Amino acid sequence: MKNFKIIIASLIMTFNYHIISGQVGINTPAPNQNALLEMFTSNKGLLPPRISLVNITSASPLAQHVKGIIVYNIVNNAFVNEGLYVNNGSQWFRLSTEDIPFGHVKYSVLTSDHSGWYLLNGRSISSLPAPAQTNVASLGFVTTIPDATDRYFKAKTGAEVLGTTGGNSTVTLVQANLPTMTFNGTALSAGSHVHTYTDRGNTSVNAGGAGNNNADDTSGTYTTSTAGNHTHTYTVNTGGSATPVSIDPKHLNLNVFIYLGQ
Repeated sequence: MKNFKIIIASLIMTFNYHIISGQVGINTPAPNQNALLEMFTSNKGLLPPRISLVNITSASPLAQHVKGIIVYNIVNNAFVNEGLYVNNGSQWFRLSTEDIPFGHVKYSVLTSDHSGWYLLNGRSISSLPAPAQTNVASLGFVTTIPDATDRYFKAKTGAEVLGTTGGNSTVTLVQANLPTMTFNGTALSAGSHVHTYTDRGNTSVNAGGAGNNNADDTSGTYTTSTAGNHTHTYTVNTGGSATPVSIDPKHLNLNVFIYLGQ
């Protein structure tokens, strides 16, 4: 009996050894030789653990970071979004089909940070999560991220600094901005002079402009009495209110975000 027990124990140990060291198949009799575990199904899926992550740097609700562990996060906040996450031993990374390089910019109707996209509002870089700080520093920003508030995008010249702002939405014209114009006028100002009028004969003619009508039967051209040196003036309308001219075209207001990863 004793020998029989030893043989049975040996067989169990051998059997267990082959199970542990070989491939395991679920719903398949011949698992792939390169896979430790192969599962086969035509109408079911793999359901990973579903947990609530806090942010990408915290291991919670795990006790500590474990390299290679995969979970499905079920919460959405400013730091994480629902989806599959894998741990690299120090933080979480969301498994995504999107391949978005750091520094890409987008417009959105959203109002807060989401899925690795951070609002371009001029905030301090030190206020960002640690991974985002590292990524934004790699783009060349040191103290703050750019502020896109009330700004359009402009491709920079070689001499301009990336991320700086400039320009205005209105402009006030000065005289130098106006087209070149010359206003001309003439007046008789050559000293003592007279004006003439024509008497047509037996016709009332207003010669003085103040109701003085001359009427006789003699026709001819006559002159008024001289009034000494005098001039004539003319007026050109002037004035303005210096109201700024708007150069802001029709537009749709949106928020601007930069991708710094999660």
